[in-house]
Amino acid sequence: MRSVLLAIAIGLVGAAIVHIVVILALPKWTGKDAWTRVEAMGAPHRFFPLANEPNPTGLFNDDPHIRTAVCRFDISAAPVRIVASGDVAMWTLSAYDASSNETYSMNDRSSIGTDVDIAFVTPTQMLQLRRVMPAALERAVLVELTRPEGYVALRAIAPLPSHEPAARAFLAGALCAPFRIEPA
Repeated sequence: MRSVLLAIAIGLVGAAIVHIVVILALPKWTGKDAWTRVEAMGAPHRFFPLANEPNPTGLFNDDPHIRTAVCRFDISAAPVRIVASGDVAMWTLSAYDASSNETYSMNDRSSIGTDVDIAFVTPTQMLQLRRVMPAALERAVLVELTRPEGYVALRAIAPLPSHEPAARAFLAGALCAPFRIEPA
């Protein structure tokens, strides 16, 4: 009986210590999630390149062969279209919601053609587009998102130093802009 009471007491003390550590550590973690860091980079609907070394933003590439740019978006008023083209060895795109959950992912091997052409839309906007599809979006990949705010990470792979200029140009020319749907 005594050993059971001792085990319970040790368990309670251990749980109290864990709770205290978590409560004291929360201020350190608050505001350091990916969404907050992307939001702090600047205005929405604009790609921002990430550095290849640790920096004050906390967002950087840790692979020397990958170049990345991020764009924050809000599709509540209008869809957002992501467009990029260029001669890169490979590209990937991932979309995340404001909680930094991945909501969509694609690469050049699964796209229509070799260029990036994706439109993120709300369910209501998707219904509008199904009624009358604008010519500009006929070849775009339409992605319906349930949450309106998010961000995109567009990556260009540069496996050799000679691919570096093309990767940087690909990201520099990328577009992340609202797309107006004309009423039917």
